[in-house]
Amino acid sequence: MTTTAGASSTLPIQDAPTMKTVGKKSLDRSDFMTLFITQMQHQDPMEPMDSTDMASQLAQFSNMEATMKMSDNLEKLLGYQVSQNNLQLLSLIGKEVQGGGNTMGVVGGAVATTKYTLAEATDSCRVEIYDAAGKMVDTIELGYVPSGVQELSWDATTPSGTVVPDGQYNYKVVAMNALGQKVDVGYRSTGRVTGVNFDGGKAQVTVDKSIVMDVADILVVQ
Repeated sequence: MTTTAGASSTLPIQDAPTMKTVGKKSLDRSDFMTLFITQMQHQDPMEPMDSTDMASQLAQFSNMEATMKMSDNLEKLLGYQVSQNNLQLLSLIGKEVQGGGNTMGVVGGAVATTKYTLAEATDSCRVEIYDAAGKMVDTIELGYVPSGVQELSWDATTPSGTVVPDGQYNYKVVAMNALGQKVDVGYRSTGRVTGVNFDGGKAQVTVDKSIVMDVADILVVQ
């Protein structure tokens, strides 16, 4: 047999086989009882399980059973409570609500009076109203307005007197103080609830047939 100096032979190292976990990640009451019975069947007849150990394991199983039943009952109670809350939300239909945001809904050529808050008195104040596409449809010049909560009434018409189509509109308050500085504005959205939606596990109401408002965002119900 002839070998060459300086040469060496190496064998390829094979990767270890990947082990896969089989079965469930957690045990339930049925699995516990199966294990317990299997343990009883395969115990040493000469050294059977101590009665104290057996009683301890049975007590553990009993506690687990009671805990799991309690968990099941709590889930049922929670589901019942959610369904009751959803039914109560149906009572909002037809009522006027107020929430955060600067939306306005026009229905039948009319729009609900909403409110906004000025952080300080203004030297000039203008309300700009936009349609859903972002096009300005009207402006309201107010001039001096004191600080605090203000009401906004819009007749749902353009400057030419044309009634705007029904749908969702947005308003923007451009307010400046006597020093020419911008005044902070707090916006509100007001309208009448015309529908309730429970899709996706999140309760929402439809206001004035066009505005979607989360129930959690409702601030006032009238």
